[in-house]
Amino acid sequence: MKIPKVILAKQHYKYHPQVENPREEVSRQLREFGLKDKIKPGMRIAITAGSRGVHGMVDVIAQVVQEVKDCGGEPFIFPSMGSHGGATAEGQLEMLRGLGYTEDVIKCPVLSSMETEVIGETELGTPVFVDKNALSADGVIVVNRIKKHTEHNNKTESGLLKMMTIGMGKRDMASYVHSRGVWGLTNIIPANGKFVANSPEVNVICGVALIENQSDKLGYLEVVDAKEIPEREVELFKLADRLYPFLPFDTCDFLVIRRGGKNISGTGMDCNMIGRFGVWGLFEPEKFYASGMDFGSPLIEKIALLDLTEQSHGNAIGVGQADIITRRYFDKIDFKVTYTNGVTTTFLDKIKIPYVAETDLQAVQTGLNCLNGLMKIEGRKDEDTVKFCIIDSTLHEGKFLVSKGLYEELKKRDDIEFEGGFEDVIFDESGALLSNPL
Repeated sequence: MKIPKVILAKQHYKYHPQVENPREEVSRQLREFGLKDKIKPGMRIAITAGSRGVHGMVDVIAQVVQEVKDCGGEPFIFPSMGSHGGATAEGQLEMLRGLGYTEDVIKCPVLSSMETEVIGETELGTPVFVDKNALSADGVIVVNRIKKHTEHNNKTESGLLKMMTIGMGKRDMASYVHSRGVWGLTNIIPANGKFVANSPEVNVICGVALIENQSDKLGYLEVVDAKEIPEREVELFKLADRLYPFLPFDTCDFLVIRRGGKNISGTGMDCNMIGRFGVWGLFEPEKFYASGMDFGSPLIEKIALLDLTEQSHGNAIGVGQADIITRRYFDKIDFKVTYTNGVTTTFLDKIKIPYVAETDLQAVQTGLNCLNGLMKIEGRKDEDTVKFCIIDSTLHEGKFLVSKGLYEELKKRDDIEFEGGFEDVIFDESGALLSNPL
């Protein structure tokens, strides 16, 4: 099949809040929270720092550091990311540096270690591992994004509770939780998170919850008292779900994703966005469509993933969710780092290697030539009817390139506008894709 022409589509969300000045907002809320009453001069305060490239996160943590200093405290940040960075102290430190957590920016020490201690046992009988550096401090401030998780569905998924469980529990806790599969993620995270939030030994002072809007910008921020985190996070998750971006179509023959990586999603590509999970116990989209149930994610027949971000440091977990990758992507894979993360999660489908195309052009041509899965639902496609889409990443900033087949469907919506006309998809002489919706 010939590569179809594409047109730029822009998606408009009806509710789209944004925090214009993250530093100012977290400063105001910490003052109103009464941080000075919680931190006495000389107290060493540990601040979590995760592996995601969340908009405004570095600024927020840098300001939290400053607020602790203004109270007379002695802050430090520590990597809080389970088994990421190859499950090594230096690897996790390097991940933070790559995300912008350098000492000249955050203006405090970064203490990285994979050592943990067990501080107790939850009502489920699960051990509670906590980073030794965090336990050596006089108090902890937990900072994290609240969002949908890529491996399970629950009333709270990824957020402050997960940070206090897997982030602060390092590889030990990550391995323990993931070895219990979806049940572990659904049950252990809230139980262990609640235990840590209420532990005098850890002394969590507060949580700083960040929620991104549909444009990958900081949409909401809230300082939460430690004891209130377990219940408050449930409500904040509802807001995060409301602000979650989505691809505005039910089916797509071929989705091309220009880049994936750990700074974009825990699995390189957001599973909720593409509707593929690779987790035993979770339905895949085709099963929902076959049963007539509403899945909430599009049914996508083929996915090509073209590049791995530098901030991933070779971690290609989630690559197994794609059907096609490029040689460029493949050559960036650090298999030791990827396999460490993948084996820790126990979800081996996420680290399977797809078909490797030599160039972006070959990846696109191969995907178009291998379409057949949606024929039962929608019939055979040609250049004018194929549903073809190009996005920059699954952060999905509301701009994407679509073929005529998707255009005919999307033009019926009142939240989509189109810019310009249909144009050829452009590649350079080496076969690298130049067309970019952003």
